[in-house]
Amino acid sequence: MLAEHLGSRRWVAPFLFLASGVVVLYAQPPNPVLSTAGTAAAWMLPAQAWWAFAFLNTQESGERQTIVASAGPLRFAGGRLLGLLGLLAIAMVFTAAFPILTGRFEHPAHLGEVGLILYANFLCGAAGSGLAALVCEPVVRTRAVPVLFLTGAVVLSIPLGISPAIATAAAMNRTDASAVPAQLAPETLGIAIFLAVALPLGARLWRLRE
Repeated sequence: MLAEHLGSRRWVAPFLFLASGVVVLYAQPPNPVLSTAGTAAAWMLPAQAWWAFAFLNTQESGERQTIVASAGPLRFAGGRLLGLLGLLAIAMVFTAAFPILTGRFEHPAHLGEVGLILYANFLCGAAGSGLAALVCEPVVRTRAVPVLFLTGAVVLSIPLGISPAIATAAAMNRTDASAVPAQLAPETLGIAIFLAVALPLGARLWRLRE
């Protein structure tokens, strides 16, 4: 499924959205390693929500029904979840690798900082993927409702104080890398609970509504 998505044009717009945001965020030095990477991780939430939504909507209804009939609903749902994981891996590695390979940080990131950057990217990207899983086809068969839902969820979570993007960026806004894991712990728990609900629910709705 992921190969089919990458072979289509549906990945282009969300990837350019992700990439352009990352380039802009690192355009102005000095770019402290953790704090700037935390802001880039926050950008991954809306970007990955869009990209995951595009991936899950790659196939038309007839194609999905053919896969369900031949492979079964469980393998269909499992393939989609594995595709989301692969897509997340691409996005989080790109977002982490860009400033490292282009020398955008104020100093070279050490191994511990790289690990924290990847983890922060994973948290925000996973949250975005979980949102997309709830409103993709065949759960919702129109485009307007999912767009409003994803936009509203990302925007309204900020004044409500429940945005994983803002919390992750705040946790990464440290000069001492050793202090970051403890700051990320509450957000890790919150996102884990959300994914434990959203992904199984989304997978069940995919099977029931296809």
